[in-house]
Amino acid sequence: MNRNWGFNGTDRMFKPSSMLIKKLVDCVSKGGNMILNVGPDARGNFPDESVRILHEIGTWMNKNGDSIYGCGASSIPKPEYGRITQRENTCYYHLYENNIGPVALEGVKKDRVKSIRSLATGYEIPISTSWVHSDYPDICFADLGDDPNLPDPVDYVLKVELRP
Repeated sequence: MNRNWGFNGTDRMFKPSSMLIKKLVDCVSKGGNMILNVGPDARGNFPDESVRILHEIGTWMNKNGDSIYGCGASSIPKPEYGRITQRENTCYYHLYENNIGPVALEGVKKDRVKSIRSLATGYEIPISTSWVHSDYPDICFADLGDDPNLPDPVDYVLKVELRP
């Protein structure tokens, strides 16, 4: 979590939870996994920074763990705005940044989509029918609404269930 494999009382260079979450997603999206090392001090206590970071990662995992556990690489190329993990007929689009207007779920045709939901809340996300992208019939667009800010500024996950 910092620059050392074990405890080092002078190493204060802790990586933020947002970076570690994105590294975890990146590893899984490429078919790998990630081991996060936490070193206790001589009394067996974890540094407060480590505990805080682990709590933040755990909070994100409680809402979005389905996009990590049992998932692997997707055959869909990674989008510019994030990563994709996949388990069977479910793709998880990890959005690190929002774009203006509906989000292009490149690699997925509209007629293959069974449903799109926010993984964290379960809320249904509609498929956009805007004329703006009618020239792209081979791409499904998810309509996240008018707010340009994602509900999760670190990694907002869309659960996209595909028809077989």
